[in-house]
Amino acid sequence: MGKRAQSILLVLASLTVVCAVTFLAQRLWRENGLRSLQALNEPRVQLVANAVRAEINRQDHLPVVLSSDPDVQQALAHPDDAALREKLNDKLRLISHEADTRSLYIVNPSGQVFATNDADKPDPQLGRNLSRRPYFRTAVEAGRSAFLGVEPASDRVRYYVAHAIGDRPLLGVAVVRIEFDTIEADWERAGEDVLVTDQRGTVFLASDASFKYRPLNTARQPPPSQRNAVTGQYPEHHKDPINFVVLEQRGDGQIIRVETGEGERSFLYQSAALPEFGWTVHRLSDLSTIETDRRDGAIIGATLSILAISGLFYLRQRQQALVAARKAGVELSNEVANRTRELRATNEALHLEVEERRRTEAQLRDTQNSLVQAGKLAALGQMSAAIAHEINQPLAAIRTFVASTKIYSSRGDAGKVAANLDLINSLAERMANITSHLKTFARKSDPGKTEAVDVERAVQGAMLLIESQIRLAGVTIETSIPHHVFVRGYAVQLEQVIVNLLQNAMHAVAHAEKPAIRLDVTASDTTVCITVTDNGSGIPKEHLDQIFDPFFTTKAIGKGLGLGLSISYGIVRDFNGEIRAVNRAEGGAEMIIELPRYHPESAMLHA
Repeated sequence: MGKRAQSILLVLASLTVVCAVTFLAQRLWRENGLRSLQALNEPRVQLVANAVRAEINRQDHLPVVLSSDPDVQQALAHPDDAALREKLNDKLRLISHEADTRSLYIVNPSGQVFATNDADKPDPQLGRNLSRRPYFRTAVEAGRSAFLGVEPASDRVRYYVAHAIGDRPLLGVAVVRIEFDTIEADWERAGEDVLVTDQRGTVFLASDASFKYRPLNTARQPPPSQRNAVTGQYPEHHKDPINFVVLEQRGDGQIIRVETGEGERSFLYQSAALPEFGWTVHRLSDLSTIETDRRDGAIIGATLSILAISGLFYLRQRQQALVAARKAGVELSNEVANRTRELRATNEALHLEVEERRRTEAQLRDTQNSLVQAGKLAALGQMSAAIAHEINQPLAAIRTFVASTKIYSSRGDAGKVAANLDLINSLAERMANITSHLKTFARKSDPGKTEAVDVERAVQGAMLLIESQIRLAGVTIETSIPHHVFVRGYAVQLEQVIVNLLQNAMHAVAHAEKPAIRLDVTASDTTVCITVTDNGSGIPKEHLDQIFDPFFTTKAIGKGLGLGLSISYGIVRDFNGEIRAVNRAEGGAEMIIELPRYHPESAMLHA
């Protein structure tokens, strides 16, 4: 037998095993599911029966109690006494409220409603003639009656319990009307499939309204020919019988198929008798969960059998693969040795390239830092004349205050001396602030150690450095800066960028009639935007793409190196931000810096 024929036989045998295991597994899962459902359904049928019994038992004693009540007998004995009748109405209303009874009334011997619990409501029972009602006639004849029927006004099933009042002569009949609307509503809300049939096998209570008032044909109900019909008890428009087709007998339960409003469906059917009333409670349990269990069983059985067969196939193929693997092992070892030698050579070359790249990056970083430092020193050079003037003024004032202090001291005027010393101290502090900030600004940055930079303080530091230039240039600089806005980087470098932008703006408005510069800082949750706008002549369109290039400048020779904006561009990029320039429609230029916002409080929470 060839290998192909062997493979076909193995596949056919495997399919047969899978089908057999699948069939057995789905039968096992279905049987377990039905047993569980049947065990759960039995007590629930009894609960439904007990609920119906309890609803009747808590009310059916009321007519007996009322028949012996002296107020009832006195009011019936004096039918013309309106006060006694009103008192009786109140009493029935109170009893009905306390007993949670929908309708409770007293009927006089002629069959008219004499007193009722709903006398104060619209359309009361009071005055209605009930002489033809079966429960009234039977109570008059036998002293007590119970009747199940449909109330014409609501087309709902009611159970009437009546008891004669007095014997000879008959004073009247006490009646309680028991309703099942709440029970049916509870069934419907709970998704229960429940039917209740009377002694003739007719459904009078149902969670599904389409079953009501229809005869039920089951093996547990008498056939239609043996049922005693009572004409007029139920509406005439529901006469089609409900046929339970038994599919499987399961002890006290059955698997049935029945036609519903949603088509044919299968249920687990169980019942419980209410012998004291001659009724039967029927409960139907949906088998969709059983079908799901059966499907799950089939899937599990098929899966397990497939896994087992797959394991056998795997072992067989593995045995075959081991032979091929030994043969391929030698070839693979040779190939691996060759590839290893090639990879080793490639790795050594790559290592040399990486080291060279690191050296180049270090040199580039040093060059960039030197360029940044050169830019700062160039900016300090441009500010030197204004800074010297800013320091000379306080020095001259100090000399004057020292001379006057000597005079005041010789006169013994201690107050004047103290005032002059305070002024000298404030001037000295101002010069100390300027020189301290110049020293910080000129210090070379330590790369790699970023910090939280307060944008407001950076702007204030930049303004302090060029304060004298601003004053000498006669330029007005307006600022709008929110508090507590941070970015991540180096404070001195951000000051250097702002100094460069402000110096360029002052140069741009040098020939403006009313030179004005505005610095605005806005912040969203993720971005900080710094804009510097001026009312100068703007940037020529042909230069917009070149202004950030190194050594590009439109200033006269000796007025600038063309490095300020190039250095600023590099610093902003190190901050992971962007910088761009645009011309304003109303005239002048606008420099825009966008930096990622940093939240120090979030960093502390995640630290």
